[in-house]
Amino acid sequence: MVMRVLTKDEHQAIVEELETLDSNMEKVANILANKKTPYFTSINAEKLLETFVKVKNYLLDNKAKNRLALVEKLPLLYLQINKLKVGNPK
Repeated sequence: MVMRVLTKDEHQAIVEELETLDSNMEKVANILANKKTPYFTSINAEKLLETFVKVKNYLLDNKAKNRLALVEKLPLLYLQINKLKVGNPK
């Protein structure tokens, strides 16, 4: 099986997405750390954080296929952070 080598732009897109992912992971972690976060919101935040970690590990795996396709879909996952905040008064 021949693995396709990423172009410089594709590699840069993945690097930038990893930075965005780290930032969003921090936002979710802050929601979890807030003692005023409702119980069910914290459960959903924990699940979302676990998903972010899995995605990050996948993006860091140079042998993984379709990393660029995943990068294109990540903004939809980031929208879930706003739904967590709706359940959180602050």
